[in-house]
Amino acid sequence: MDLYNKIKLSMEKYSGTMNFLYEIYGLDESENYEAIFLAPSWKPEKVFKKYDAIIELVKEGPYFNGYILRIDGKKYGYIQAGSGASNMVDLCLILGNSKCKKIIFIGAVGGLKEDLKIGDIITPSKCIAGDGASLYLYETISKNHFQTAVYPNKDVKENVLSVAKKIGVEIKEKIVYCTDSIFCEYFHLNEILQFGSEAIEMETAAFYRCMEMMNKEGIAILCVSDNSITQNSLVGRSSEDTHKFHKSRETLIPKLILSL
Repeated sequence: MDLYNKIKLSMEKYSGTMNFLYEIYGLDESENYEAIFLAPSWKPEKVFKKYDAIIELVKEGPYFNGYILRIDGKKYGYIQAGSGASNMVDLCLILGNSKCKKIIFIGAVGGLKEDLKIGDIITPSKCIAGDGASLYLYETISKNHFQTAVYPNKDVKENVLSVAKKIGVEIKEKIVYCTDSIFCEYFHLNEILQFGSEAIEMETAAFYRCMEMMNKEGIAILCVSDNSITQNSLVGRSSEDTHKFHKSRETLIPKLILSL
């Protein structure tokens, strides 16, 4: 039995349910959605602000929501969850029984190189798992898996890059470091940069590891919200940079993910 099914069976044994996707997020695992979007913080109204989208809230939780979206005659699942790798692990593994194969992660990312500007769109070439939740995604919990590299599916990534080029959306491949603490990452920035890190966020290493375990076609699309190296901070960001970020989130990201 593969690792994912071992984890799932243990969860089913102790949780009292076998239909986590519906019980927690209100989505039907037998529904072949066009895609399921995962967003650590963004509500669908922010992403599809400029689209004639029908947005139905099907499950409301204390720090998460499940939605069904209907856009241009197509039906999508959308889950807005709390930030951090621990939330992402639990969310992703719940999707294991879903008939939908296409999972699209969307969120913000901090830049760690001068060539990354606010509002740039990136996808990871690889992620460095500097988070604790990823350690649970192996047969044993071992420190040997800490800060290891996790890669997206090559074919899925290349398809996204091809589609982006075709529709005129510039997307950059970057090495992304995944951290558990925004507050502490600045103190450890020199260590983080030693991995060749070009950007930083919290969830994508866990996301890609879960996709690999479940054999899902997952891709992460990220929008640069700040840059520690150029001192474009998230707090106190200029109105011009805020406009660039919102424009990319409301225009470029939906254009891309609806084309995949």
